[in-house]
Amino acid sequence: MTDFEILKQVAKEVSNKLQCDRHGSCVHFAELFVEEVNNTHPELLKHFEVIEGHVNVWFGDGIPQQHTWIKLSNGEVIDPTFVQFTKLDETAKYSKKRPRSYTGQEYYDDGVNGTWFSLRREEHPDMVFNINCE
Repeated sequence: MTDFEILKQVAKEVSNKLQCDRHGSCVHFAELFVEEVNNTHPELLKHFEVIEGHVNVWFGDGIPQQHTWIKLSNGEVIDPTFVQFTKLDETAKYSKKRPRSYTGQEYYDDGVNGTWFSLRREEHPDMVFNINCE
């Protein structure tokens, strides 16, 4: 199995455990994905980036919506939570509005140090996230 196949398998396993809540499920996916990669294959943290960016959708009143996704170093995107946009707007697309990019290691380190996504998880420990957005 290649490094990218391993990362896609980890992503699938993590996404099967998550629930779309439209209030951070994409961030929780990224956070849990990075944690799982670190726990099982830490050498693969260098093979992807976590992108904090935006998505253009019709229901955003012209304001790109915040979103987080994984971009593998081979250019492939892993984004199981994008469905929260495409279910309501099949023309949804990534925005060019000021995306921030972190290596897997940087995102892991930031999560450990208490970024907004890890703090939200701490504030709402009873929330379980699952990609089922229906």
